[in-house]
Amino acid sequence: MEANLRWQVSWGAAERYEENLVPVIFIPWAQELLNRAELVAGEAVLDAACGTGIVARMASDRVGPDAKVVGADINAGMLTVAKSKSKEEGKVIDWVEADVGNLPFDDASFDAVFCQQGLQFFPDKLSALKEFRRILTVGGRCVICVARSLEHNPLMNGQIEILTRYIGEDAANAIRAVCSLSDSGVINDLFAEAGFTEISIESVTLTLRHSDGRAFVARNMSSTPAADAISNLPEETRQNLLQEYLDTFGSYYDGHALAFPHVSHVVHARV
Repeated sequence: MEANLRWQVSWGAAERYEENLVPVIFIPWAQELLNRAELVAGEAVLDAACGTGIVARMASDRVGPDAKVVGADINAGMLTVAKSKSKEEGKVIDWVEADVGNLPFDDASFDAVFCQQGLQFFPDKLSALKEFRRILTVGGRCVICVARSLEHNPLMNGQIEILTRYIGEDAANAIRAVCSLSDSGVINDLFAEAGFTEISIESVTLTLRHSDGRAFVARNMSSTPAADAISNLPEETRQNLLQEYLDTFGSYYDGHALAFPHVSHVVHARV
């Protein structure tokens, strides 16, 4: 898979991702995943493909300061931001640069593995899920979410339309990848082949909000792999791009605030 489809963003984009996307998109989904896992104090947790580590950071509050909490990602820029944020928050979390297909952890060393909007980007999804199963204890659970198809997700659907028009197909394909694992049957088969049991897949809709829609779409675009290409556009062209992106939200944008559906498959499975 090409690097841009894996969202291997630069350190600067990782900072923008944390500042702009985590509060609006990834905190609500992290809460959803953590609630379903029903963590208890002392449990060992892995946040796989952790990005800037919001699931790990929030899980730390639930399992307590003495529990083992680890975030793993292949992107050093994301981990740099994750380390900085966890230090700022006073949380003890291990941050590990690692490929999900070859995790550097012992068998049966975690009680819960989370992966928020990551599985769809993995070149070898089955190998990653087998690794998740290997490192989970008996009875341990794997809880993930992956975006449903584009027609359910105006945030990405609009981005693709605008990026295709202004930047090109490569930039749009990076967004298409977000919704590339939308078939629940395929997801179920992957988990079953990896050896998981009690596989539950539910379509979940969250309403995501931002009080300043124009500011959000600008920050959203600046947090994607297309950020540099957008910043190199003439100012007038860039402003037109943002306005046209806002227009794609239709009634979800009231002229100032945004409130739009974000739909994912949430998977809960056990070893």
